[in-house]
Formats: sequence, structure tokens, C-alpha cells
Amino acid sequence: MNNIETYEFNDFKYVKDYNSSDHKAIIEHNKEKPKNIFKFYAISRFSIDALIKGYFYASHPIELNDTLDCSPFLWYTSKPIDIEQYKRLWGNILSDKELNEYFEEDCNKENLCKGFISNVYDTATNLFGIISTTGKENNPLMWPHYTQEKGFQIKFNTSKLEKSIESKITDDEEYLGLYPLNYSQKLSPIDVSAYRTMLVPLYYATNIKSEQWKYEDEWRFIVGKQNMGVPYTKSGLVQREDYIVDKTNRYVFYDRDLVEEICLGQNFFNAREFEIEWLDKKNIRVKPRDIENNWEYKNQVLLLEYIVENLNDKLYYSGVKYELDDNEEHFLIRTKEKLEIKKTDNDSFVITRTDDIIRLMN
Repeated sequence: MNNIETYEFNDFKYVKDYNSSDHKAIIEHNKEKPKNIFKFYAISRFSIDALIKGYFYASHPIELNDTLDCSPFLWYTSKPIDIEQYKRLWGNILSDKELNEYFEEDCNKENLCKGFISNVYDTATNLFGIISTTGKENNPLMWPHYTQEKGFQIKFNTSKLEKSIESKITDDEEYLGLYPLNYSQKLSPIDVSAYRTMLVPLYYATNIKSEQWKYEDEWRFIVGKQNMGVPYTKSGLVQREDYIVDKTNRYVFYDRDLVEEICLGQNFFNAREFEIEWLDKKNIRVKPRDIENNWEYKNQVLLLEYIVENLNDKLYYSGVKYELDDNEEHFLIRTKEKLEIKKTDNDSFVITRTDDIIRLMN
């Protein structure tokens, strides 16, 4: 029996070594981990809570923004799957007779083992979650797509963050790795019949994504836990009720002091949601508006208070400036400017521009 199973696609290799004492699979690739990775957030009670408490939400595949990402349709079989896999899945539930009857029905030419694939997918996705980050700080599409230019970006040292996440994983949890996405022109399903377990197919499905997403330069943490839940009702035309457990089972913690920078979006301080008063050329008084159509008032206050108390020396503000090209023609670039912030009274804050502006070039 082959004790090492592999699958190669593009320049990635998905490997499970059954001789190893480590029962995980791995993904081999030639991409160098970036020194820093970044996480973009819109303003919400969930994102503010995650920042304040120092955790990421490890998403179920159904919750990802691309329905083809981690899709069960990335698995297919060209021939009946070995009955031993059916036994591992249902051997403690069905009698030998029931199991054999189900196996024969599920593996016929019409069904193509759909029942097995569906059940393995449901079981597996209840046991792992995905944390999406990017290795690219200056990404003009990430700001509007994930923050509407009103949210915030946090910066980490990649190595320190990875070690911190690993250190906080408990005995009944598992850190499965940090991997770059395998961007592909075509999303090709993997033939699961070639594997004696679903580990290689699972790692492949969590890692393949359309090259149209390549601009994100995504680096993905994969974490395994018991009973993370399956949000079936977030899928279209599905009648099945959610498998609900404690949502904190999808929280993955890190040391809060690892946040190296926080950068607010260019439209974070907007006049619809803030009172804005320029005190002079460098100092601006801002106060979140406690009005009916500012749904994020409390969250804005919480975020700014947290920054004052914990990230005051790490605060930046997203901006733009003109540059000149080799032909002395103007063009625009993104920037970030270091800010200072203090709280005054009645949820008012004074931000101070430092003129310490960093050019963000591609």
C-alpha cells in the first residue's frame, strides 16, 4: 500500500505521509512567506470585538465570498470509492447489511458517490475554519471590497502571528498551517477515488481559487476544532437547518500586542457619521454622531477608545498624493499618515496629523 499520497496542481503539491506521526497533510509550494500580513475589516460589532479581544473568526466555507471557494464540487469520483471509507464514516451507525446496501446504491452510475461526498464535506467543514489574510499592504481593491474605505486594516509580523496562534491552540484543537492560495485559470475538481482518506482532497479544496482573485495575494490560516458548526441556511435554496454550536468555537486567538499598526480608511471620519472640527492645520476634533442613521456609533466609540488606550503609537490614516512619473506627468498613489489621538470628553477625540507620510507604491 502506498503510504505517501500526493496531488500536484500548478506549482503546488498536496501531500499526506501515512508514515509520519503527524496525521495532518501539508501543502508544498515555492512561495516565500511575506514578512508582514494584513487583515482588512469593515466597521461592525463583530470586527471591533475581534480586535479588542485578539481573535480571528475562522470562517466556514459557506461563509466565504466566492461560492466556488472550498466548494464540495471540487470533489468528484471516477469510480466507486473504497467501501472502507464508507465503514469509517458510518460503521458505528449502520449495520453491515445497511452499509452494504447504501454503498451499492450510492456508488451506482447515477449517484456517483454523491451521498458519501456530501456527508464527508459536511463532517469535515464542521471541523475546520479559514482565516483569510493578505501579504500585500498596498492593495487598492481590498480597501473598497472589504472596508468600503470606512473600515480599518491591521498589520502583523507573519512569523510572530503564526507562532502566537499555534501557542494558543488547545489539546483538542489543531493548527493546520498557513498557506498561499493556489490561483488557477480553471478550477479543476480532484478525483477522490485515488485516495484512501480525504485529507489530500480536503487540503486541495481549501487552497484552490480562481485567478481572478489573484490581486488579493491571500495567505490562509487553516485551524481545526471540534464542533465549529455548519451554517447551511446561508446557502441558496437549502432547506436544511443550521448545525449550531457555540459560535466562539470558530474564534482563533492571538496575542493582542502583536498588532504592529492599525490604519483607518480614508472615509472613516465622514461628516454623516462624525462631527468634524478643524482646530488648526494639524489638530481635528472628531465625535461620532449618536443619531438614528449612524448604526455604528457605539462601535466607532469603542474602536477609537481602544486605539487611544492600546494603539496610540501605531495609528495611521489612509490617504492619497500626487507623484511625478519619468515624463513629469502626475499620477496618484495611496499613502498612510501617522496620527496621534487622544480622548477629550463626551466621546470626542482629537486627532493630530504628524506629516509622517509613507508612500505606498506597487
